Amino acid sequence: MIRKTTLFYVGAVLTASVSLTFLSACSGSNSATNFIKNDAEATTAYSYNYSNKYAESVWDSSLIDDSRFKLDIKLTAEEERWARKNAQSLATHLKEGSAFVHYLLVELDKKDLPVELMAIPLIESGLNPHVRSGAGAHGPWQFMRSTGKSLGLKRTGNYDELYDFIATTEASLDYLKYLYSELEHNWDMVAAAYNQGEFGVKKAIRQAKARGVTEFNVNTVKLTKSARTYIKRFHAFAALLKNPEKFDLDLPVIQNRPAFKRVEVAGRINSMKKAAELSGTSIKTLKKLNAGFLSDNLKTGEGHALLVPTDKAYALERALASREQEKATN
Repeated sequence: MIRKTTLFYVGAVLTASVSLTFLSACSGSNSATNFIKNDAEATTAYSYNYSNKYAESVWDSSLIDDSRFKLDIKLTAEEERWARKNAQSLATHLKEGSAFVHYLLVELDKKDLPVELMAIPLIESGLNPHVRSGAGAHGPWQFMRSTGKSLGLKRTGNYDELYDFIATTEASLDYLKYLYSELEHNWDMVAAAYNQGEFGVKKAIRQAKARGVTEFNVNTVKLTKSARTYIKRFHAFAALLKNPEKFDLDLPVIQNRPAFKRVEVAGRINSMKKAAELSGTSIKTLKKLNAGFLSDNLKTGEGHALLVPTDKAYALERALASREQEKATN
């Protein structure tokens, strides 16, 4: 969870959206970003080029091969103990959040960001889009309401983008990239800022520089206890993702393909339960994929689409088209 901070961040998101296209898919600011998204941008088009990524399992694909790990993390004895202790917990998170794993890896790849950053939403929520903390942080990336607003994440009527895995991932990855440019190009300091707050870490780095420090890490920068612990967990989860065999970690089976598609539902169907029935998808699955919807009602005033498992999307599209044709002939 990002502590309260001001985010001097101007983001521009270039997205493409098409009907029924592949998709897999913290804390406030006083003067931050003009990060304005329309709905198509908030649910970024999730296309995937198979040309050089033939592996059936996402874990065997180039999305997470050695070249995608950019950080030279050397675990301390404490971090290694923590990794071993929490290996099974990570496996559980990946299994329960499997629908989002391929999407997240694709987005990291598209933005040329280290795959180690996947550790952050795993730490924050275990990839669970419905999580809300006692401190008031929301969703898979655990944004406070004010931070989400500063990053362009909106709550309108029946829809809350803080729980939208696609919208929050887009905002988070752009914000992490911004922090990297602001914090000495140091990913450990970025992880610390995600927990402690941007300006607290900037101040700590300035103080370290005043003492003659040129290498910034948990031993040279005076971070909060919480931020120091966060970095240790970040290192441990990143190591588990890079070397699962070393920690006797059995990664869950996750296919190397988009897990869901985007189906336009505005003006076509108003009930998620009915969409589940027409597509042959469980309501539990639809609710997880579409955590931004706050009720069964699909009317949002913003025309949000519905994310449907890839193998069920055609059935829903076909059923909706049939209903529309029947209505037109009556």
